[in-house]
Amino acid sequence: MSQEAIKIYILQHPPVVYENKKGKDGTPLVCIANLFPLYLAQRCLSGSEKIRVTLVEAPLSKNTEALALSLALSAETCHALSPKDLSPYIMSLWECLASSDPQALISLSENFNSKASFCEALNINRRVV
Repeated sequence: MSQEAIKIYILQHPPVVYENKKGKDGTPLVCIANLFPLYLAQRCLSGSEKIRVTLVEAPLSKNTEALALSLALSAETCHALSPKDLSPYIMSLWECLASSDPQALISLSENFNSKASFCEALNINRRVV
């Protein structure tokens, strides 16, 4: 994926953080939800680049782990699509964007320039969708 695609993803799914007022390690913010976008930002963007986050009230220290796990479980559950439904859904998004703005596909990834390369990149059987 291109940096532009990663920035779009992070904008849609900002890391959820709270202020670490008692932090001994000097970290001013602690991420408790949307960890994957934070991982992408750290791995794929320059260290000087800023990203949007959602700032929440700090949980009670005894509830931090439970809150983080609840947020992760609810997010993954709500985003879950059965494998049977996922391929047609992703393919329909590609087709709609290909018909409205083909250049936008290429700005997301060079692999999205044709149906065949898109399906190959995502391991989708193009004959099934």
